[in-house]
Amino acid sequence: MQPTLTCPPAPAPVPADELAARIAVPRTLPTRLDGEPLRHLSPSSYNRFLLCPEDWRRHYLLGERVPPNGAMFLGSRVDDALSLYYRQRLERRQTLELEQLRDAYRDLWFEQLEHEESQRGVRWEPELDEQTAFAIGLKAIAITLAELVPALGEPVAVQRELQFRLAPGLDWTVKGVLDLETLRDRDGRTVPAVIDYKVKATPLGQDKADRDAQAGLYLAGRWLAGEPAGQFGFAQVHKPGPRRKQIATSLVTTTRSPGRLRGVLARIGLAASQMGAHYDRFGPDAPWGFADPAGWKCSPRYCTHHARCPGGAGL
Repeated sequence: MQPTLTCPPAPAPVPADELAARIAVPRTLPTRLDGEPLRHLSPSSYNRFLLCPEDWRRHYLLGERVPPNGAMFLGSRVDDALSLYYRQRLERRQTLELEQLRDAYRDLWFEQLEHEESQRGVRWEPELDEQTAFAIGLKAIAITLAELVPALGEPVAVQRELQFRLAPGLDWTVKGVLDLETLRDRDGRTVPAVIDYKVKATPLGQDKADRDAQAGLYLAGRWLAGEPAGQFGFAQVHKPGPRRKQIATSLVTTTRSPGRLRGVLARIGLAASQMGAHYDRFGPDAPWGFADPAGWKCSPRYCTHHARCPGGAGL
């Protein structure tokens, strides 16, 4: 029988080993259909499970992978170009000019497009075809250099892997990649920050940033490792569309108190326990539970399993 999670009323930090001992988590994650156990949970994996356990089962246990859509491909290529920009600054002390970075973006775009087409392809949509997405990416690079880069702070690391265990002896870790880590000025003092790039039609506002699971997990991981970050920043490029004619940017920052960081770790520990409970009860073959049919997730547009899922259009 697993011990229960207990949290003291005061939000004061506690040593990592003491914290880990308070969180009830399973030693292993479910086993995939091919017999291999899962070794990691990521922010995207955690979010997928919360939105729809059945989608998570199909993706991670059955391996039903689908092509990325155009928005995902665009965001990844802008991310690649900005990561290259900061690598050049950190490793070669060289600052790329806009045209140099645009040339690099073009090369990265066509290189990765060829790779995706050799695998599963890209799911372009009428409102975001390949030509439109490519052009948005070029504009995103330019506006990021002009408006966001000056505000992000002094870079210290780019695309660094963050990996941690919730408790000693677990066979799995929480794993993610930090787009950018910087030192930023806040109220006259320098604080370490984690920056995540977003290219979105509907950017996050302050309320959503303050509740975002990715921000919470990454800040909790840094805190648990003894290297806390003072803030998490969403460096956002707002895509033009029906409600926004011009491309725009925003930088939204958020923090977490020690009490909320403990809550983040408890939540992912509980999610891992729920994954194990579903696996023990239903196995890898039976449905695990469906997303809210009134929500955005359970729809042909946002769920690639919708046509085959019993909770969607599969019956």
